[in-house]
Amino acid sequence: MPVPETIIKSCLCIPDVSCYEIVKDFSGSIIAVAVAFFSVRYAFKQIAEQHKNTLKAQIEEQKRNTRIELFREICGLMDQSYSIIREVNSYCMIKKYSNIEMKSEINHLEYLDIVNKFGQALIAVISKVESHEIVNLMLFRVFRFSLQSIHHDLLAIQFSEDRYYVLERILELTSDAQMYFSDFQVCLQNMAYGEVFESEVPQREPADKRCKVITNDPETLKELHHYFWRETDWGKNCIKYEEEAKERFSDMGK
Repeated sequence: MPVPETIIKSCLCIPDVSCYEIVKDFSGSIIAVAVAFFSVRYAFKQIAEQHKNTLKAQIEEQKRNTRIELFREICGLMDQSYSIIREVNSYCMIKKYSNIEMKSEINHLEYLDIVNKFGQALIAVISKVESHEIVNLMLFRVFRFSLQSIHHDLLAIQFSEDRYYVLERILELTSDAQMYFSDFQVCLQNMAYGEVFESEVPQREPADKRCKVITNDPETLKELHHYFWRETDWGKNCIKYEEEAKERFSDMGK
């Protein structure tokens, strides 16, 4: 007669207890622990995500506040310069239309006074914008180039013998400066307040389509950068001086 086999129940060195019985007895606790573990893990993940979003929101808020503060700072300076430029423009306009021929001269002393006022008003804004180009490199640089081009042309007419032409040219330059100031202020408003009020100020639309309009559009800025740097007398002179400097220093290194 065969001897019956003795089944020894043992689980994890616990005699007379099977793994099944252990699992059956503690299944509820195991499940509860597992649920608690994953719940805590999910909670920590949610907290981390919320913290990340909060930091991102704080950074965006800081950027927005910085843009607004910079907008106020630059516009305050631009208002002062704009007032001076408008004063020069009005003076030249009155002088031009002070006679029936609507033609008048600007003598050298008048010109020097205008250069001092108009030129300093431009330089003040140029310096301020240049020191904050990191905010929007192409927009700030194009605006700066436009003013530097005007300043160059203002100085270039000082030796002109045609004093009627000098008056007309100053009128053109002051008008261009006022338009570029207005364009840049529109861009700054949209940058600073566009998201806050969910709207935008429309850009200038001149009747003469040949007139340059500064906008915050990447393609337009690219075209304007090329125009001011490659096609204006100021830009051409800058390129010429750079090339001469490179050639001079390259010869010194030989």
